[in-house]
Amino acid sequence: MNRWLALGVWAVLAFAAAPNYYPHKVGMRWLYTSGEEQALEAIREVSGQQVWELSHTIKGTQRYVEFLRFDEQGVWLLGVDFGTGTQPYDPAIQLYPPAPLRIGLAWSSRVSFRGSTLVVVNKVLRIEGVEVPAGRYNAFVIRSSMTAEGGGANVVDMYFVPGIGIVRYATQDGGQIDLQDFSP
Repeated sequence: MNRWLALGVWAVLAFAAAPNYYPHKVGMRWLYTSGEEQALEAIREVSGQQVWELSHTIKGTQRYVEFLRFDEQGVWLLGVDFGTGTQPYDPAIQLYPPAPLRIGLAWSSRVSFRGSTLVVVNKVLRIEGVEVPAGRYNAFVIRSSMTAEGGGANVVDMYFVPGIGIVRYATQDGGQIDLQDFSP
């Protein structure tokens, strides 16, 4: 009986934490060991929906801005602006499913972008302890693969911590980028 009570309490806590599970407060900043800073800069209304702007800056120069939507179905990447105007994903890419994550959970998106078809497949592989300059965490390891219609492919393991975000990006060739600093 105590085991069921504990599971029930865990489920209630996970549900209660859902609004902050995928961090999305304007002013949040993530600094990575690559020198890239990501920052949630603004929320704006687009076609009746709230859209968050996530800027990507390296050495003080903004490289691009991603446009995100957070809703009960998860987190969506709507489009990107490389400084030449917004280029949409059609339909939006599902970055994350509804919270909470669990081992074995998988989701995918098939989208058009700049005249090509992209297929993005994600799967939660495991929970792993990880130490990065910003601290020590137990993270969900999510393998994300993106394949382009023309044949190019990219695979990365993302170490996700609820309430913080990605604390490590690890490529299949052994490269990694770690979270250096986080400002909630």
